[in-house]
This record gives sequence, C-alpha cells and structure tokens, in this order.
Amino acid sequence: MAAFAHPLLIISQVSVRPAWRHSGRFAQFAATLHQWRQRSRERAALAQLSQRDLADFGASSADVYRELAAPFWRAQPPC
Repeated sequence: MAAFAHPLLIISQVSVRPAWRHSGRFAQFAATLHQWRQRSRERAALAQLSQRDLADFGASSADVYRELAAPFWRAQPPC
C-alpha cells in the first residue's frame, strides 16, 4: 500500500550516476583502479591456461612467465 503513496518517477527524474562520479580526478582514479583489477584478473586467467591453450593463440610459456612477472600496474608493451 505504501508504494502508492509516492508518485512514480519519470526517467528524467532518475539519476543514472551520482554527481560525485563525474568529477575529473575521481573518475580518472576509478578508471585506473578498474584497469589494474582487470589486468590482475587477466593475468590470473592466463596463469591457468594449459600448453595446448597457449599454442592455440601462439604464446609460449616464456611469454606467460614474462607477463606474470610484471606488476599489475604496469602494462606490457605491444609486441
């Protein structure tokens, strides 16, 4: 019953993102953290691949070890 006590919101009244997420430095910091977490997850998935999986896309175990040795904040340069 309480749901009918408040008027329905129209789409223009609903904020998709809070205003604080649009600040420049915070957005850049959040994007950097997201990239670091993504890189960490990708390297963990790479560590789980078998030799056969690596051969499917032309990578060697040396390539994997080199990628895993890099810190999460540092991207490997493109080959």
